[in-house]
Amino acid sequence: MQQGSSPVLSYTPPDFAARLPNVPRARVRLASVPTRVHGLPRLRLPPEGPREVLVKRDDETGSLMSGNKVRKLEFLLAEALEKGFSSVVTVGGVQSNHARATAV
Repeated sequence: MQQGSSPVLSYTPPDFAARLPNVPRARVRLASVPTRVHGLPRLRLPPEGPREVLVKRDDETGSLMSGNKVRKLEFLLAEALEKGFSSVVTVGGVQSNHARATAV
């Protein structure tokens, strides 16, 4: 990173989320997004169930960490940086994926 530049990027939420309280307005880029969405046309669904199932490919975020944890950290770390924090602390179980993602 160049000296004087900020890793915090402006974030514009999707229209459906813009009306919600406490929507983040900044993020730090940790993941390669957006990732692909795949349909599962050969999945047999019950007649009363959904007509199709879609799978979000968070394994394609380009990170060793799980995708949904990385997405959450993008917003949490941006807030920490904007507030001038130089460290973050998280708590979790021995095999906590969130704790691992935060440490990496």
